[in-house]
Amino acid sequence: MICQPRGDSDRGSVSLFLAVIFTAAVIFAGLVYDAGRVLDANSHAFDLAGKAARAGAQDLDLTGLRTGVVRVDPDAARRTALAYLARHGVTGQVAVADTRVTVTVALHIDYRLLTLIGRTGATVTGTRTAVATAGP
Repeated sequence: MICQPRGDSDRGSVSLFLAVIFTAAVIFAGLVYDAGRVLDANSHAFDLAGKAARAGAQDLDLTGLRTGVVRVDPDAARRTALAYLARHGVTGQVAVADTRVTVTVALHIDYRLLTLIGRTGATVTGTRTAVATAGP
């Protein structure tokens, strides 16, 4: 008894299946890898913003301090916060109001694997505020 193939209707179906599965696996790997990079950049942006805000909030207005009023020197705080960001190779926005220094940092992340499906990157933004207080 000899078995004869039924026809060519299934020819190449495994190749197509493997191509689809491989493409899906690459996209999934891209999502995992690039999403991890975005989460890391998000954490880094918040960290830089917080540290720059704290550095700026240390620049107190000495005239107000002598009279017992805690107030941030706006120009000095802005310069200090921007200098901190510049030392770390990023730019940001600084807002100073009374005892508060607010810093916003935006970082752009270029995708590595998701470029295969036409995605270029993402921008993450971190904003933190530091408050100058009296006492230790």
